[in-house]
Amino acid sequence: MKYLLILLILFSTQVYSNSPEGKGLICAYGKNKDIYEAYLFFNKKYISKFLYLEKNRFKIRQNEKRNYTISKDSINLYPFKININSFQVIDTEFNKVIGSCFLKETHEKVNSFMNELKFKTQESYNKNLKGHEI
Repeated sequence: MKYLLILLILFSTQVYSNSPEGKGLICAYGKNKDIYEAYLFFNKKYISKFLYLEKNRFKIRQNEKRNYTISKDSINLYPFKININSFQVIDTEFNKVIGSCFLKETHEKVNSFMNELKFKTQESYNKNLKGHEI
């Protein structure tokens, strides 16, 4: 609730009036909203980052820069769009809400969140794996 209030205040002052450049969004997906993808915005391009598991180690994958567009009510990251007011992620093919996001003011804060998530996820995974290693 606290984050929602902060986001509403930020966007009521038109944070995205010109460009989201230098900022980032962290979006939660899945049934339990426990799968995260981060988006770092540059000038007309963005990079997405997400966790993946390889040989029992979590790593952060960074995709190549892709184009985005911005309209008065959304950031368009084909095939998704993120509503600027509600921060809901909408699948444009099915016109269905598939996730929700929160704003980070800098790329460093996004990267910090992703590194903390990787560490916590790895710790949890290791505890669950203990005694069951292959």
